[in-house]
Amino acid sequence: MDIKKAYFDLIKDRVSDAYERQKDQIRAVAEMFSACMENKGVVQLFGVRHGEEFVNELNYRAGGIAPFHGLKLKELVLKELLKQEEIDSGAVYEDLSVIDKFAQIYDLDDRDMYCLVSFYGNEPLIVELASRAKEKGQKVVAVVNKKSYDLCAGKLLDYADLYLDMDADEPDLALDIDGIRTGQLSSTVCNVIAQMITAEIYNCFVSKGKEAPVLLSANIKGADVHNNSLTDPYGRRVR
Repeated sequence: MDIKKAYFDLIKDRVSDAYERQKDQIRAVAEMFSACMENKGVVQLFGVRHGEEFVNELNYRAGGIAPFHGLKLKELVLKELLKQEEIDSGAVYEDLSVIDKFAQIYDLDDRDMYCLVSFYGNEPLIVELASRAKEKGQKVVAVVNKKSYDLCAGKLLDYADLYLDMDADEPDLALDIDGIRTGQLSSTVCNVIAQMITAEIYNCFVSKGKEAPVLLSANIKGADVHNNSLTDPYGRRVR
């Protein structure tokens, strides 16, 4: 048995299924993101544990869209507002004061919206972040693994205007090798969905005759000038 081929076939089918089931939601999310950006808002991204991978797919990378910003726990550590052990132990996801600490180091704006990524959608921190955004009238997109979310009685979707499904099993294990389950699906499916969103946001801009704020690779001549022209109007709100 060619294990790598077995995984390739499995993830190919799962990505295809996720696309067919969620293509309308992916388009709706992209339209919501682009509407926020057209209003000079930033899409604030926050992911729990492996949810940070989805954040990294969207946040300030070549070929991506400029007005995204990642809320990063490690930056709180660098500012000595949080201890690394709190992240490592998972205690940080129970600590609602983290939201106020983010406000201390980031220039957040009422025009912004939030994209919150959590496999289970039940961590107090991310649920409270969504709740506070909704209290201020801001849009919220949630990304969860719906099978896991339903099993653990998640709360994040209570505050979401739209949501996307990581489309993984519970538990998130892909292959059975001689009785041992190995590999995962959620991160790979999620990352592909993130790039579908990027493509759809681009389409949203150009279909209206507007220039899409696409970041260039630093290896391209003039990229710094181009990228700065996209991010400078936001001051410290992007990057």
